[in-house]
Order: sequence, then structure tokens, then C-alpha cells
Amino acid sequence: MRKMLRAVPILLGAFTICGCGDSLATLNRLSATGSIHEDAPVTTHLQIQIAAPPAKVWALLIGASSWPTWAKQVESVTVEGPLENGTRFSWKTGGTDIHSQVQLFEPERRLSWTGTALTAKAIHVWELRPQPGNQTLLIMKESMEGPLMAQLYPSQKLAEAGNQWLLALKRAAEDIP
Repeated sequence: MRKMLRAVPILLGAFTICGCGDSLATLNRLSATGSIHEDAPVTTHLQIQIAAPPAKVWALLIGASSWPTWAKQVESVTVEGPLENGTRFSWKTGGTDIHSQVQLFEPERRLSWTGTALTAKAIHVWELRPQPGNQTLLIMKESMEGPLMAQLYPSQKLAEAGNQWLLALKRAAEDIP
């Protein structure tokens, strides 16, 4: 018994080092407010100016089943019905299956979901800000956590993937082939 008690701090330390992270319930609460887990081992904050109104950008974002037609890094999406609060959907990118649930749905303003893939947990937030000249400033924030996430998928790699998505969305909204 004494050996087991001595092992507890070691096991707790190992979980901290590998970045197992917060519970999905905690991440769902953050996502429902349009926030990511800022202290997660992997985070990114990106934005892009799009020469299209928020309504057009929003329509592309919530049309999840059509993501693969304009975002080539998204291999497939399975969703039943439209995206709205509570909608569950599964999608595949980079060969990885992701299971997500919408936590925040504010039409033409904010969309946020949590997702899990293998041992990873993530929050993905989109914020649309109308700009003069019928344009949209699109802000994307994401956090990821789970065992060894910082080593397997560092923030720089997440930012690169996020920028690909932003550029693809910009091209689709601006009708650029």
C-alpha cells in the first residue's frame, strides 16, 4: 500500500507533463462563451479580411457538409441537419476522424464547437465582424490538448492548418477559383 501511495504523485506528474488537459465538460463551457482554453499546450489566434458580407461567410461556415468542396484539407463531413446549438458532426482532416459538437451558435456573428480525436480535445471558435465596404473580418481561435499534443501537433502546425482554412474560406466567399 505504501508503494502505491508513493506512486500517486509520480502518476499525477506524468499526466501534467503529457498535457492531458481539462475535461470535455470544462471545454464545452468555455466554447459556449466563444472562448478557447488559453492555457492549453497548443493554441492559435488567426484572422483574415474577406471581401464579402458576414452573411455569405456565415453560410459557408454553417454549410458543414459542403466544406470539402472549398476546403480541400477537409476530406469528409457527416452531419444530420443544419449546424445549430447542440448539433453533433463528424469530419475528417489529415486522415484524422474528429467528433464535434456545436456549443455556440450566434448567426452571422459567432460559431464555436468542441471536438475530440483519439486522445486530443479541442475548441474551435469563429468570430465574424462586419467591416466597411461589405467586408468581414474573420477571427479564428483554437486550442488543443491531450497527451503529448504539444509534441505531436505544436501550435505552429495548428496555425498553418488554420491559415489554410482561412484562405480557402476567403477564396470561396470571394468567388475566387
